[in-house]
Amino acid sequence: MTRAEINDIVIATFKRVINDSDKTIDSEPTPDTAIMGSESIFDSVDLVTFIVALEQTLEDDHNISITLADDRALGQAVSPFKSIGTIRDYIEVLVNEK
Repeated sequence: MTRAEINDIVIATFKRVINDSDKTIDSEPTPDTAIMGSESIFDSVDLVTFIVALEQTLEDDHNISITLADDRALGQAVSPFKSIGTIRDYIEVLVNEK
């Protein structure tokens, strides 16, 4: 799976969670769009929903089974949950290890 494909999946999932939670965003999400923290549109429930939705999409649509929220992710110097770009990069690492 390419970086561009992973990016598309992350952005599509981000948009789906935003729509499902009846929130709106002013601009198109980019790799710098925050998914956690004070600059994020997500609350804690949205973040968990987003992570689970990413895992399910990768498994259901691409036959890739990974766990995003585990000790490894939580132990990173830079959180993989900081932005769309950081979660994309973390997924890319996990996928390439398979």
